[in-house]
Amino acid sequence: MRRLIVIAISIVVLDARGAVHAAGCPADARKASLTLWAAGSIPTGHTVSGKHPCGRQLTCTGGVQNNFSSRSCHWD
Repeated sequence: MRRLIVIAISIVVLDARGAVHAAGCPADARKASLTLWAAGSIPTGHTVSGKHPCGRQLTCTGGVQNNFSSRSCHWD
């Protein structure tokens, strides 16, 4: 029983650390995507995913060529 309690506490602590780390992520996923993919580097209609340095997963779909504002991104 003691072992089960230790495991449960460890899971809660590790999960809380991840949440605190992810809380430091930028609010705007599209602007955050520039850390991973330069403007114009995602072809129109293609979807890419990657892990941002803040620790969260980011997915973007390329928009109109040479128009960064048409890129659509969201945090997973």
